[in-house]
Amino acid sequence: MPERRRAGAGQKAGLSRRRLLLTGLAASALGTTFAGPAAAALTNQPFRDGATLLVAGPVGGRLDQISAHLAGALLPGLPSGTMINRLARGGPDGVAGANEFAARAAPDGLTALLLPGVAVIDWLAGDSRCHFEANHFVPVLGGLTSRVLLGRSGVDLTTLTRPLRIAAARPVGPDLPALLGIDMLGVRPEPVFGLEGVAARAALARGEVDAVQVQGADIAETRLALANIAVPLFSLGMVGADGRLTADPALPDVPHWPALYEQMRGTPPAGPIYAAWRSAAAAAILDFALLLPALTPPAMVSLWRGAAGQLVADPIWQQSAKIEATRILAGPETMICLGNLASTPPALADLRRWLAERLDWRPG
Repeated sequence: MPERRRAGAGQKAGLSRRRLLLTGLAASALGTTFAGPAAAALTNQPFRDGATLLVAGPVGGRLDQISAHLAGALLPGLPSGTMINRLARGGPDGVAGANEFAARAAPDGLTALLLPGVAVIDWLAGDSRCHFEANHFVPVLGGLTSRVLLGRSGVDLTTLTRPLRIAAARPVGPDLPALLGIDMLGVRPEPVFGLEGVAARAALARGEVDAVQVQGADIAETRLALANIAVPLFSLGMVGADGRLTADPALPDVPHWPALYEQMRGTPPAGPIYAAWRSAAAAAILDFALLLPALTPPAMVSLWRGAAGQLVADPIWQQSAKIEATRILAGPETMICLGNLASTPPALADLRRWLAERLDWRPG
């Protein structure tokens, strides 16, 4: 059974070396408990029985850890006395939790979803387990993280004629943009599935794979540890405030994939398959998103977004996010950036055809 937990304004967070961002979230929750402007516009306390934060992931998982601090950090912007109940549901890919949210959450603004970006990749691929429409949710808050593909020294994508062995957790997951991107560059990807995190990086060090994707705060540490054997090939880029995918400012010395494609092919990437790549890349760099159901009343959307805006403006958040290599979004910028997750039917058809032909993966 899922665990039901409550967050109050006095909840404190513990300190851990790799959770500095989470510590910042908790620290901001220990400040004042005034209601934000959006809350003041409501004449009654809308959360008389508490708000619910449905976490699309397992109890004790990474997203659940984020939710513990996020719940407390949102409280200063919500009406005084609000309690937040947290429910962790499903596996780490977020699909089961998103399905439950889509099926059961009423559009009254009393329940929000904390979703990992990898769930959107499953949705883009047409995974038959997905019974939600990711582009129908109403965004409140988002966290973006850098992703870079590291290759063994000597790998030159402009001259490589043999397949490139790439560590990947599974066919449809955060490594999908790297696999598809390599193929679009004219190099045959040869995924080695079942490898992620420390195991993937160890396989690269042993020479069992030629490339591995690294994210967020692990990038600097991994580049330093593997400096003698690996170099960055490309990043997935970063979504700017205008919604465009551009070079990642956290990786100024690394070309982002569209720039590398143009450099190698002499023309910018275009067409449905590029649109599919862009959506998958946007989902891969989406660490987490706080979402409301479609048709949530505007006043409740404003209330949640007002709380998110106060959270993002907190200097402790800003400092911690920088250390953790996470870019926090709130307000209109969230809607613009998460708009990249949607894709056209021709793009989705091309993506699913590519998955079937190249990776022998089919929905169902």
